[in-house]
Parts: sequence; C-alpha cells; structure tokens
Amino acid sequence: MTRSDAAVGPDPTPVGEPTDERFGELPVLADVGHDRVPDVGPDEYYHRDAAGGRTDVEVVTRALALGMNVLLKGPPGVGKSYLAKYVCSRTNRPLYRVTLSETTFREDLLGNLQLVSADGGETVTRWVDGPLTRAAREGGVLLLDEINAADANTVAALNAVMEAPETRTLTVPQTGETVAPHEQFRVVATANPGYQGTYELNQAFEDRFRHVKLEYLPTAVEVDLVFQRTDLDRSREDAVERLVSFAGRLREAYVDGELSTPITTREVVRIARFMEDDFMSLRDAARSELVARVDEYDETLVRTLVDKRL
Repeated sequence: MTRSDAAVGPDPTPVGEPTDERFGELPVLADVGHDRVPDVGPDEYYHRDAAGGRTDVEVVTRALALGMNVLLKGPPGVGKSYLAKYVCSRTNRPLYRVTLSETTFREDLLGNLQLVSADGGETVTRWVDGPLTRAAREGGVLLLDEINAADANTVAALNAVMEAPETRTLTVPQTGETVAPHEQFRVVATANPGYQGTYELNQAFEDRFRHVKLEYLPTAVEVDLVFQRTDLDRSREDAVERLVSFAGRLREAYVDGELSTPITTREVVRIARFMEDDFMSLRDAARSELVARVDEYDETLVRTLVDKRL
C-alpha cells in the first residue's frame, strides 16, 4: 500500500532544507509556508542559565542538532512546552502536539482507518495519519506533553521511531506501511516527575532522550520580566515584587498538593497588565485573574491567600 492510494487528508508538506542561519545550535530551515510552524508572538521565551555556561535554549538546540530527542523535566508552569514551541517557531519546524494521559492509545499517535466517501459516491476505508506519523513524514517535531502520564503500551509505539537516526523506523500495523522518518524528525517530551497520576518511565525508553531540567525563574528575573512585558513604571517595583513572591507561594502550594492549578509567569504578567494605569489594585487584579483561573475547589484557598498576602 502506498500513501497516495490509501490515505485521506492533506498531503504531507516536508520541511525546508537547512540554511546557513542558526538559532542557538540548531540550523534554521528554509521557510516553506508550513501551517504547523508555531507563532510565539511578542511573548518570547526567557533564556535561562544552564550547566557549562550555556543556556537552556543552547542545550536543547544542541541536542536537536545532534539528532537527539529531548525530555524537558520540571514542575508545571516553568515553560517546558513553550520552550519547544519557541524553538520550532525560530527554526521553521512544524510542531505536532499531543497531551498524553492514561486514556491515550497508540492510534491517537499513529492514526486510524476511517470511512470516507470516494469520488464515485461509494464508502471506502482510508488511512488518516496521526501526529506521530505526520511529523515523521514531514520532518517536524512531535511534542508529547506529560509523557509520564501515558501507559507503557502507548509509549511502546515510540520505541522504534526514536532509535538513532540511521536505524529508526515507523511501522503502521493497521496498514503494514513502513515509514522512513525524515532526517529532521525529532521528539520532544515534557514530564512533571513525581506528580500524582504519573508513571515511572522504563530505563530503555528514558535513554532515548537527552534530559534537560527546568526550574521556575528566580524572583529578581521574573520581576524584571514583568516590567519588560508591561507598561508598569519602576515606581511600582514593590507591588510587582509582592506579586511575584505571592506567585511563588502559590507554586509551593501546588507542589505540596494544596492547590491543583499551577501558576505560570504568563498569569503573573496578565495580573500586572490589569494594574497598568491604576485600572485595578494589586489585590483586585490578582483576585480577578486567579479565582477565575483555578479549579473551583481551589477558589476558597486562593481568595484567602490573596486577602492575607496582598
């Protein structure tokens, strides 16, 4: 079976050839107008210091340039998924994102057979690529959020396609097709180690990744970031420091299991935007954003913390 006579949906759009330009350590690909290349907009990723005097962006792009897959580890809200999106946007790589859970099956990654209407009006069965298969054909990046929330059977579908570039393959059991992954194809996964509802990854699978650990931004850096991304004057520095410190308290509550919703830097910035031009006080802006943001079971705790600390 060939894809042309058995598949339905848009034809794959292979990525462009590598150019002489680089982002971090990774070559930028020629822009072929692929609609899955993300647009991060003006809210760029903050490059954090990593080991050896390199930044996290340099480490991740180096690993991808060397043909490695990358596992980004750390608590929710530190920008793991955003980092993958940021790198793809800067290098013209299409991104296919899947959030994994115990209800994710192999077919959700590989694709499935569907009944469709043929040109003659009859109903026929055709194959539809899933995100893994499509990314492998095109040379895109498959982003697997919460990789340690998937069961072993789902993860097993990735074993062969995540081998070394010269030996990796992807077989579609339903059709018997063997896909030769594009040389630019990579897998980036994220994990929140040790959180409820997650599994331990087996050693052989973990060894297929270059591991990179991310932490929350230092307080001083996050304060500066708020000023960079808002129109607040530096005369409001005390209020912004209180806001960032408060976000840190909520993150501790999340890690300790008191709160079920993580608080990101993006939410901190949104709160600060509503403090511009004295539109809202710090307390009102925080309450307005966070009470609507958190799970309904967390509302009482968040209201109490806002009133006590802000």
